[in-house]
Amino acid sequence: MTPGLRDLKLWQEAVALAGDAVRAATLATRRETRAATDEIVRAAVAAAVAIADGYARERPPEQRAAFLEARRALAALETVLAVARHAEVLRPATVAPIGARATAVGKLLSGYVMFVERQIESEAKG
Repeated sequence: MTPGLRDLKLWQEAVALAGDAVRAATLATRRETRAATDEIVRAAVAAAVAIADGYARERPPEQRAAFLEARRALAALETVLAVARHAEVLRPATVAPIGARATAVGKLLSGYVMFVERQIESEAKG
């Protein structure tokens, strides 16, 4: 484990989000819902993994690329959650907390992206 990764609030929230997605997927056991729940889990896990990857990168441009990948995974997750809600694959009571946590992760992630972009700008000037 990368030193300090477990202390990173962004990573903790992203891992909790992926855990919530896995729990929600296990609640939806009907065969016809499997594709949607698999995609929810995939997107949530991809966001957490990209955040860990970004944290482990040494150079700010590489960090930014990984964090932007995490942002794309969160956008995919929110989209699949919306589809699942509209298709009634998952109950609104199941989707709402996952969506709220995804929004929280997205806000934290935006802060990290802005920080890294400032570092990139600083390196470019100096």
